[in-house]
Amino acid sequence: MEYTIDKFLGDKVLLKQSKEGLRATSDSVLVAALTPVKKGESVLDVGAGNGVIGCCVNARTPCQITAIETQSDLCSLIQENADLNKAKMEVIQQDIFSKHDPLKGKLFHHVITNPPFYEISKNTRKNPEQKKAYVQDFDLKKWLEYCLKHLRAKGSFNLIHRPEMLGQILPVLEKKLGNIEIFPIISKEGEPAKRILVRGILNKNGPLTLHSPLIMHTKEGKRTEFAEKILRFGGTI
Repeated sequence: MEYTIDKFLGDKVLLKQSKEGLRATSDSVLVAALTPVKKGESVLDVGAGNGVIGCCVNARTPCQITAIETQSDLCSLIQENADLNKAKMEVIQQDIFSKHDPLKGKLFHHVITNPPFYEISKNTRKNPEQKKAYVQDFDLKKWLEYCLKHLRAKGSFNLIHRPEMLGQILPVLEKKLGNIEIFPIISKEGEPAKRILVRGILNKNGPLTLHSPLIMHTKEGKRTEFAEKILRFGGTI
């Protein structure tokens, strides 16, 4: 398998990734920017892929990251990328739906996830690594519940997903989280949102807030000031 070394957040993050397999996108950078991490806090990345989210979080604020991922090849890549970026990262290979949970009883200040969310019927990918990383062939409710059970009191849960899945996402989150914030992500002004960022706090009672859309590109196709702040300079949301 061939690999490339790509730069994220300007030159702050170097990422080794497969040419034909899983490739990191702006989705991971956005959900990393959403997470309000303070120095030294603990972070759990569920379905960590090649480790880009953890590396982006750590580049902004040094912290203790645990990455859980089911694919063995990706776990090796996560560790390489952690070493490449001098990130303190524990890598665990595990299917989160199995009966054995190596993180049983462990709680984190922040839980982050960019789960596979393409429909099986719309999948055109032939690469097995890509299929596993991009296609939702699992119970989303159980995925979210796994994330929430590892969140400590007053900790933040941070998610990126498709807008049409809010009807499934919110009923799960609202049982445990408060101060839920939803940020629609749109490519250009006037277009419908193709992604949503969702953040909530465990054991908080604040109301749900739907924010104005975050716009990634101008009508001419250039990155907006917001997009540059997040994708190039490592800003926060």
